[in-house]
Amino acid sequence: MTGDTMTGDTMTGDTMGGDVTRNDVEDRDSAAVRSLLSTAEVPAGRLTSGGLLVRGRRVRRQRRATATVAGVLLLGLATVGGIGLVDPGSADPVAQPASLPLLPGTAARPAGCAVEALALPGRATSGQVNDGSPSGRYLVGFTAAGGSLATPVRWDGTKAASIKINGIGEAHGVNDSGMVVGEGQRTSGGSFAWAYVGGKVVELPVPPGYSGAEANAVNSRGDVTGVLFTSNRTVAVVWRGVGATPRADVLTAPRGAMASGISDAGVVVGALEDGSNSVPYQWDANGQGSQLAGLAGMVGGAAHGVRGGWAYGLLSRDPKDVSATLDRKTARRPIVVGSSESVLWNLATGQATALEDRRIEAVNPRGEAVVNHTADRTAALRDPAGTVRELPGLASGAHVYAYALNDAGTLAAGTSGSAAVRWQCAKGNN
Repeated sequence: MTGDTMTGDTMTGDTMGGDVTRNDVEDRDSAAVRSLLSTAEVPAGRLTSGGLLVRGRRVRRQRRATATVAGVLLLGLATVGGIGLVDPGSADPVAQPASLPLLPGTAARPAGCAVEALALPGRATSGQVNDGSPSGRYLVGFTAAGGSLATPVRWDGTKAASIKINGIGEAHGVNDSGMVVGEGQRTSGGSFAWAYVGGKVVELPVPPGYSGAEANAVNSRGDVTGVLFTSNRTVAVVWRGVGATPRADVLTAPRGAMASGISDAGVVVGALEDGSNSVPYQWDANGQGSQLAGLAGMVGGAAHGVRGGWAYGLLSRDPKDVSATLDRKTARRPIVVGSSESVLWNLATGQATALEDRRIEAVNPRGEAVVNHTADRTAALRDPAGTVRELPGLASGAHVYAYALNDAGTLAAGTSGSAAVRWQCAKGNN
């Protein structure tokens, strides 16, 4: 890379260019978010309304997959601290993971990880990391400048370049070849799934009968998974041949479905959903689906990502035990009391292990994970034995959230305040 220009995967002047060749549900989602935003006090330096709209719809669908109250969606107002990550898959086949499930543990001394801010492209003033490639070379997410709308971005190391799409949007996934996938929203209305591959942006095809799409993850082969929308339901999809002639393969499911992650072995994870209930779900490489294990006292949930032999997500409690309030001083997502637990699934054994005090946002094939503690807005790197290393912020007391982790467990990424950051962690300290 010279300055902010790439050749091959072409980036010129901080921008990766390409011409890109949504529905009533999405419009209602956007209207709902706008209504909430009109009464919420968004902290200075947080995401723009465009970024909130894009992320709000995604968070709404993820909450829909864990909500069990009929007709009620617990919408998280997504600020910099409210974004989930979908990990793009693993080179390892689905086999016995090398590590034990995450266990409860006591925090170790907060040492061994150094934080640095990531550069922002052009006039951007804030950034958000959503995902990272297995090697850690590439990170993706979105940036914004003042009151401008969200723009997808890819970091190569610490250098950033915007991805030019036909509208606003964000990047959700990236692999080690630098292929990026995400969701866009046209200024005229309508959502679309896109991929940045071979130096250009490609809009992913939507089969007849569907009105919109989003892409959530990509594996090493370039297979992309995500969601197709109709007026009243969603279906899980895998796009194949994206670099040549893309085709959309709808995954068979007994009811509405969403796909959030795909491994290099071709395993897709997500949820079955019907608007009032959901369950965590997986599809094998042949497209055969099965429900992921639950836990006692939990009635639904969703898987949010997969890497190697591990999947992670949330399980939800019985709705009669759920209460929620909105912290209007910070405009953060509703504080949901007793609503869900973060879960790690061992795909080889089917075992589910809960992590009560923190939320898993990414896992690697070693069983290491980055986790967020929403109560005090801190993040940590957690090993399979339950030992954690807190991830420091750029400034003392800054809110910290982590969403990406490389396979070696030496690099994590996320946000500190409104800045996109990465952490480099020494091995052997945990």
